[in-house]
Amino acid sequence: MRGNLKVEFNTLYWDNTPEVQIAAHKSVTNHFELPVNYYEENTPHGLWMDRVMMNTQSDIVVFFDSDCVPINKDKVLECISYVRKTNSFLGVAQASNHIPPKSHIYAAPAFYIITKECWKKLDTSFCETRRSDVAEEITYRAEASGIRYRCLYPSTFEREPVEGVWPLGNYGYYGVGTTFDNTVYHLYQGRMGNNIQLFVDRCNEIVNDAFDNRFHTSSKTMKYKGRIVP
Repeated sequence: MRGNLKVEFNTLYWDNTPEVQIAAHKSVTNHFELPVNYYEENTPHGLWMDRVMMNTQSDIVVFFDSDCVPINKDKVLECISYVRKTNSFLGVAQASNHIPPKSHIYAAPAFYIITKECWKKLDTSFCETRRSDVAEEITYRAEASGIRYRCLYPSTFEREPVEGVWPLGNYGYYGVGTTFDNTVYHLYQGRMGNNIQLFVDRCNEIVNDAFDNRFHTSSKTMKYKGRIVP
């Protein structure tokens, strides 16, 4: 793709999202001087992403979940550069463990970058289907079309979700408070009140250049708190 492309950043949150969560999110994006467009509306995630893509005047669109923040601006810019050079897309690696085959790894929308040209070429929706969670259908369509894309894999996570750690295909595991490739931090399960303070604390660390995940649980570990992970 040509140089000097227009890039935009977007975040959706519903009106029941804790104010402290959005304030923490904004503190990080302001810290990194990322001009995020915040949308407060009770719209399904996939429908909102479709609408953003249909209406954007930008060449490259970046999405952050309201509980997902950048850790390193340079790494984010590298991700944007990859998408620009390949005219493709990138997202955090995730598996829909509630949808068969439960092992399909796809670029998930918590942190997601795509060119408008690629989105038009793939000609599909971000919405869920019988085989896909939000944005997974984009990955399926790319795989069928032979279009290259990239996933950021988890490095560490902090807490086990209530239903147990989430398998990521044959790679490893992720959970509450996952760091992806030292690029972004995704809380997950922000709807649970005991996790909000964790997100606020990590955002404070990021803006104070004190974020440190060295003592979090490795996503490649076979043990969590002394027990074997299945």
